[in-house]
Amino acid sequence: MADLLTLQRLATEGRALQLPLTLVVDGRGLCRLLWVGALDQAARLLEKLPGPARRQGSDLRLITCSGTGRQPHLQPSPQEGVVGMDLAPELWLRFGQQADAGGHWPAALHTPASSGGSAWHCSLQGDLADLCAREPAAVVDRPAAPETTAAAPDGPERVLLLVQTSGERTLDDRRIAELEGLVRSAGAVPVGRIEQRRHGPAGQSPWGEGKLGEAALESRRLGASQVVADRELTPAQARDLERLLDLPVSDRSELILDIFAQRAASGAGRLQVELAQLRYRLPRLTGRGLTLSRQGGGIGTRGPGETQLEKDRRAIARRIERLQREVRRLGDHRARLRQGRRSLPRLALVGYTNAGKSSLLNALTGARGSTAVLAENQLFATLDPTTRRIDSGDQSLLVTDTVGFIRDLPPQLMEAFRSTFEEALDADGLLIVVDLADPAWPEQLATVNAILDSLEATIPRRVVGNQIDRCPAGELERARALEPAMLFVSATAGLGLQHLRRELQDWPPITPPVTAPVTAPEMKPEPHRRPAPVRASGGAN
Repeated sequence: MADLLTLQRLATEGRALQLPLTLVVDGRGLCRLLWVGALDQAARLLEKLPGPARRQGSDLRLITCSGTGRQPHLQPSPQEGVVGMDLAPELWLRFGQQADAGGHWPAALHTPASSGGSAWHCSLQGDLADLCAREPAAVVDRPAAPETTAAAPDGPERVLLLVQTSGERTLDDRRIAELEGLVRSAGAVPVGRIEQRRHGPAGQSPWGEGKLGEAALESRRLGASQVVADRELTPAQARDLERLLDLPVSDRSELILDIFAQRAASGAGRLQVELAQLRYRLPRLTGRGLTLSRQGGGIGTRGPGETQLEKDRRAIARRIERLQREVRRLGDHRARLRQGRRSLPRLALVGYTNAGKSSLLNALTGARGSTAVLAENQLFATLDPTTRRIDSGDQSLLVTDTVGFIRDLPPQLMEAFRSTFEEALDADGLLIVVDLADPAWPEQLATVNAILDSLEATIPRRVVGNQIDRCPAGELERARALEPAMLFVSATAGLGLQHLRRELQDWPPITPPVTAPVTAPEMKPEPHRRPAPVRASGGAN
């Protein structure tokens, strides 16, 4: 296991320094790192190991000398346990700084715990000399050790979800499933979740310290490289969570912005996404250490100079102003395009994300292959509005596919994509598409109506129930009770499309603009006025 004389010398140095000492030893018995001080202040030890990355995490062991006098600290604290799990060691040997009066040197061997509230399990406890003589292979309990689920360097990112629950299990499960769908749409893999039910208003942190400690432990066990919260966090809350969890933390708004950044294919889409991201990140901009803390003041200046943080904020503010001008020009361009389409009735497909709007547009137009709009079973597959012409009988109309809505849509995204939302707000009618196969479609419909109301949309609306071939039995009756005028279709199976086209021929009622005849203005009698006094003219007497 280890050389007894070396550990006794380590204990002597620890008593002289009055500090705990920790050794990181590899499988060959070579010391890779010596940490002086409490291990809970070490943050990520794996990043401090010298040598190439491929050699950093191979059969490591921890050896810690900790305690005061004859009172050893054989059990690692919760913070120390989390730091130790970052290395994924096979064993952790802990012993005191000196032997007791009888010559017994207390020590304990710990192995990673696969479950429970503690990160480490005490496998053996006894004299230091006896534990040093044991072979590591005979101590390590392979079945009890946690499964190594660390993410591959080139694999998808593993995400731990941090959620708050309301106590309504059905509603909570739907919201957690939606958050997992957002994580998968961003290209990551949700590997676990930590739930906490809050009965009162949240304090400085939405989660308690005990629950955050559990999240830090679970993230190490599952090999998570990032934590995603189910709500928007303030900059201070995000910094505190990152400090306590020692992992990157993203909130729901940042996750949605990341998805939009990945989906943006056109120049207009990338422009709007960049504007939304900069608006989100500006108040969350922080310094990057002492090297960037201040710019030195030169001759003719006062004070130590401006901070690098202030320079970054000013650069972002200039970029935001430039992007705002581009977005305004984009809005004017789209307004001119809409002006050229005034001759035909215009409908807009709106609805919750992944409700089937793009599939319905392809089904109505009969588009396939390269002419079809991208329709995938993922959240926010479509960002840029697409307009297609539908010929139905004697009447033709234009149908526009728009970006999907979602609960608690980030305000930065709403503001940046206002020119895109105007495609729906300027239509003659709105077709709200709902997925009847999703049990949460009534809540999603209410969310869509609330967003449209917040955008001050006064256009006629009609609900289209999609996926009638996949919805449960009795869902159509429930839909008719909630929305008597709902139209039922299946975009993928081609059901109800002919009936939908016939309904769209007379809806919404389009009133052509009437040009008022030019007539002479009506002459109104002037009100009676007292005549002005007549002044005498002529020279002076």
